[in-house]
Amino acid sequence: MASKVDALDFAKLRAFELVVRHGTLQVAAARLNLTVSAVSTQIKRLEQIVGAELFVRTPGRLTITAAGERFAADTRQLIEAAERALTRLDETVGHSGHVDLSLGADYAWLFMPKIDSFSARHRAITTTIRIHRGTEAMTALQKGQVDFCIGAFLRRPKGVRLTTVATSTMSMIFRGRDVADVADAASPLAAVRDRLIIAPRSATVRARVAKWPELKGAVNYLECPTCHTAIDLVKRESGPAIVHTLCLHQAETTGIRAIDLGRGHGVEQVIVAYKASTLKQSIMKDLLEWLVR
Repeated sequence: MASKVDALDFAKLRAFELVVRHGTLQVAAARLNLTVSAVSTQIKRLEQIVGAELFVRTPGRLTITAAGERFAADTRQLIEAAERALTRLDETVGHSGHVDLSLGADYAWLFMPKIDSFSARHRAITTTIRIHRGTEAMTALQKGQVDFCIGAFLRRPKGVRLTTVATSTMSMIFRGRDVADVADAASPLAAVRDRLIIAPRSATVRARVAKWPELKGAVNYLECPTCHTAIDLVKRESGPAIVHTLCLHQAETTGIRAIDLGRGHGVEQVIVAYKASTLKQSIMKDLLEWLVR
């Protein structure tokens, strides 16, 4: 038993716990700033160490085993104990102050758990979150109105540091009844007839869609503030939509089919942007670590 404990490390346990919690390698990879294959390798190595199969693997899906369920409960307790220990340490250190964040609405599901954990760890820190569009966020950062801005940015000014937290391809989603039309087309996008919903409403997505040769015809665009709004509209039969593949893992998509357009149609980078001077404060360094983990 001692040799197994010596072989364990927190990174593998954290990856396992995130996959169990979110049910997908993609979200765990985004939270840990790793590739999907890297997280998969960590899980397989963990299985080798503990000597038990934690997941049953089928194409496109992981199903936790009974042994995995028992191990997940104990792993969760270990991680919660580590978080409590860090919280008590921070209370002793006595960090206080205020941080301002600009957050794109479409990425709130990915970052709010991290921000909540940071706030729980630093109870004396006041956190303000502002919802900005890309250009507004960068302007606020340059003017010193926010400490960090999070989102996908077409404009990246000099003097601003950028850390990529997650990447995502784009997917076309449509109602199940439209499968035949898509299957008969040369490509999924070629099946678009009248209206295409695109999300989120941003310059980066707009610029990317404009370059796709399949959409050179007369297509009416309906821009949505978030991918979740686009998914709801597709359910209401308002037309097919283009959304972040990453966002599909956190939305209810019953009755909707999705086709990943692949890297050839562009990859969105979710970025944390900040000034170098911001990191002179230790609390800001700690916040950045929470945001990119």
